Amino acid sequence: MSERETERLKYLNFNQLRSFYAVAEHLSFTRAARALNVGQPTITTQVRALEEHYSVELFHRLPGKVALSETGDALLAIARRIFELEAQAVNLLEARGGAVVGTLRVGSVGPFFVMKLLAALRRAHPSLTITLRTGNSGEILQDVLEGRLDVAVVGDVAAEPRLVAVPLQRQQVVVIVDHAHPWSGRSQVEIAELHGQPVVTREPGSKTREAFERALRQAKIVPRIVLELPREAVREAVAEGLGIGILSEAELTPDPRFKALRLADADAATEAYAVCLQSRADTRIVAAFMEIATALARGEPPTPEPPSSDARD
Repeated sequence: MSERETERLKYLNFNQLRSFYAVAEHLSFTRAARALNVGQPTITTQVRALEEHYSVELFHRLPGKVALSETGDALLAIARRIFELEAQAVNLLEARGGAVVGTLRVGSVGPFFVMKLLAALRRAHPSLTITLRTGNSGEILQDVLEGRLDVAVVGDVAAEPRLVAVPLQRQQVVVIVDHAHPWSGRSQVEIAELHGQPVVTREPGSKTREAFERALRQAKIVPRIVLELPREAVREAVAEGLGIGILSEAELTPDPRFKALRLADADAATEAYAVCLQSRADTRIVAAFMEIATALARGEPPTPEPPSSDARD
């Protein structure tokens, strides 16, 4: 590295960069300060100092909110990679005697899809800390691709060369109706019966919705969509008699307010996958999750980590 490059780089203050990154991720100085456990004036001062040193504007300060400038958006992509590498370095240095330690950021389309996997992961690696974020498949996949999550369990994964995907389980899409509905005494329904019926469906990005709509198109059935809602809201809307709902089998929990019916003549199903970025698949903490997912998918018991060298001494 030349003397000039060294001179330029030594002024990149990583505390300032970390403050910028937190604000850019949260689009809020207040939430960034909370995330970093520092005062908001500190965050504001750090970001302003970074902008002034390089004579750039990283954020547009708007009434009640902030937005990334073009320069800020470009810097965010770089900062994200920098702090991902920092996390990998910390995980490597903290690993003792083969133990997996650190914090794993997990995303899932719902707790029912991922809890068995997380329980096996904790039994195999008790030193690991886990955070869980839920959302629909589209949202969670985007968070993995953009580095906000380390790993995830999602619905059907489109061909995406940046991802490693391990198939976990397949689940059928079912119809749910309230107990006052004429179909409530049945165990199944033919897909043609859904033509023109009021349907409460999942929001765009839901793989359950995509599988259901694919089956409808194949059968040339057109339902009447009355509401688009997140998963839990679908349950409540159906319980109030607002329409016929759709869920996957894995999302069903006992509820006396509605009845689940199988589609008798249509194969509407989703597949759950464990995913991570290809570029991070060899990271110890990510690899541990994917190894557990692979073992569970094969019906094999996960292998617990060996005792640390400290425990043997």
